[in-house]
Amino acid sequence: MAFKNIDLDQNIMLKNKIPLLIEYKEWLNLFGNVNNKNIQYIKEELVELVKKERELERDSKSLQKEKIHAMKMILGVSDAVNNENKVETVGLLDEYKEKIEDINDELDEITFQLETTPQMIRELNFNLLKATVDYGYKELKHKEKKLKEVTDELETLRERLKVLINEKYDYEEFIDATYSFLHGMLGSEEMEKLDEEILE
Repeated sequence: MAFKNIDLDQNIMLKNKIPLLIEYKEWLNLFGNVNNKNIQYIKEELVELVKKERELERDSKSLQKEKIHAMKMILGVSDAVNNENKVETVGLLDEYKEKIEDINDELDEITFQLETTPQMIRELNFNLLKATVDYGYKELKHKEKKLKEVTDELETLRERLKVLINEKYDYEEFIDATYSFLHGMLGSEEMEKLDEEILE
C-alpha cells in the first residue's frame, strides 16, 4: 500500500502509544465501516492476522498440555517397565517419544510464527493508520467545505426569517390597528354586517 502524500514516522506508533486500531472503539466508530478500499483492505488483513495469532496461541497452549501428558505417560511406562517388570509396555515408550518429537516440531513452527506475527501486525496497523490519516484529511476538507455551505445557507435563512417575522408583525399591526379604528368608527354591529358583505 502506497500513500504518496502521507509521510508518518513509524516511531509515532510507540511514542503516541497507538492502539490496535481494529480494536479501538473511537477508530471503529469513525472509520470502521467507511467506503474506502485502502482502509477496508488493510482492516481485513489485520483482522485475519490477529485471528491467526490468537489461534496460534491457543494451539501452542494445547500442544504444551499434550506434551506434558506424553511426558507423564513416558514416566509412568518407564516406572512400570523398571519397577513392575511390565516389559510388554516398552513399545509405548517409543510411541510417546515420537509423539513428543512431533509436538516439538509443531511447537517450533508455531513459536517461529508467533515471533514474526507481532511485527507483521504492527506494520499493518501502521499502514492502517496511514490510510486513516489520508482518508481522514480528505474527509475533513470535504466536510469543512460542506459545513461552510450549510452555515452560509443557515445565515441566509436566518436573514430571510428576520425579514418574514418583521413582515408578519407589520401585517398584524396594520390589521389590528385597522380593525380597532373601524370598530371605533362604525361599532360592532355595522362591522359584522360589513365583514359579511366585504370579506366574503
